[in-house]
Amino acid sequence: MELNFCGIDFETACNNKASALAIGLVRVRNSIIVETFYSLIKPPKDMEIIPFFTSIHGITMKDVEKASTFQDLKGIIYDFIGDDYLVAHNASFDRSVLIASLDNYGLDTKVPEFECTLEWSRRAWAFLADHRLDTVSNYLNIDLKHHEALSDAIACSKIFVEAKNKIG
Repeated sequence: MELNFCGIDFETACNNKASALAIGLVRVRNSIIVETFYSLIKPPKDMEIIPFFTSIHGITMKDVEKASTFQDLKGIIYDFIGDDYLVAHNASFDRSVLIASLDNYGLDTKVPEFECTLEWSRRAWAFLADHRLDTVSNYLNIDLKHHEALSDAIACSKIFVEAKNKIG
């Protein structure tokens, strides 16, 4: 099965979904990763990184102080995505970050369709103890630096291709 899509992953600063700190994007053509994009994102001024979140993804305010805002990156992000649908692990999270980030800056932009590799992995490998990104990646021998946006986007893209090939 030849698949064409974009994998996506966000890391956030806090519980506010508009607090995107990093984005990883993966372009897949004919089931093969052909291009990637990664950027840190400076969160909105009223959103600081909660230390607990830094303990998960390792990103600090110092890391993002000179980064572009989501508003500044929106054109690059959407040019990369093009007409593709998006694939994410626990897609409802990444979709909500995209929507909240667009809304936060008043950007009236269409949100692409999403496929969820958490759901696909549950159908393809129901026997796994859980279907977290690191568990499924380990099962499929996919290298993963968990909670690093580009690594997560690459892993979920590979999982999607494997799941689609297994169950259609």
